[in-house]
Amino acid sequence: MTTLLNKIAHCPHVNFCIQNPSVEHPCREIVFSQSSSSLNEYQVPEPWSGRIEQAPILFLSSNPSISSVEDYPRWSWSDDAIDDFFNNRFGGGRKVWILDGRKSLQKDGTYGGSVNFWSAVQKRAIELFQRNVTPGSDYAITEIVHCKSVSEIGVKKAQNQCVQSYLKKVLEISSARVVVVMGVSAREAMQYEFNIPKDVSLFGPIAIGDREKLITFLPHPSAFGIKKFANCLKYDELESLRAFLR
Repeated sequence: MTTLLNKIAHCPHVNFCIQNPSVEHPCREIVFSQSSSSLNEYQVPEPWSGRIEQAPILFLSSNPSISSVEDYPRWSWSDDAIDDFFNNRFGGGRKVWILDGRKSLQKDGTYGGSVNFWSAVQKRAIELFQRNVTPGSDYAITEIVHCKSVSEIGVKKAQNQCVQSYLKKVLEISSARVVVVMGVSAREAMQYEFNIPKDVSLFGPIAIGDREKLITFLPHPSAFGIKKFANCLKYDELESLRAFLR
């Protein structure tokens, strides 16, 4: 797991783009959406957040948003420090990287306001389990495009490259029994990679790695409208998801 985590965090496509700024590349737009021109200060791609080898739910979305004030790994961080951050981001690490599953540690040692995406994911996990949840242990989070950007800048151009490089590998090491796909970009990627019909809200179970997984789809938390499972799935589909988690 650590090898894949650090391979994504130190993605060779990022290195290529920064070392060859005039060369066209699918990841060029998203890489240069960061203001840093130094590779050492580049905010690394986000492999996943949480204990992906244990968590029974995996949330999959488009790409992680970026913050200039978050205490977040740079390219110059050691592999051990990067590993600790992402696997223990929601708890149990060298620092409390995320407080209450919703608030990120800032460079000045304080915590920012609640991140809407993290809050929404936590609510959806509670809806499935029908109990309070432990972020990072009950669920983990990953994306189809791992580089960070504002407003999904560069995601469309980088999507095929990133999906082909990493998506199946990340899903194979995940112990999740349920994969919750959030948003149009992630839905399209999963449909293509696993031959999932476009009009389904629940698919599987299918074998990915050494575990059977149910795949379900929700709108992205930032999309307009209601995003609860109870509003997006049929009653029997929701009960199937819950039963599969038990």
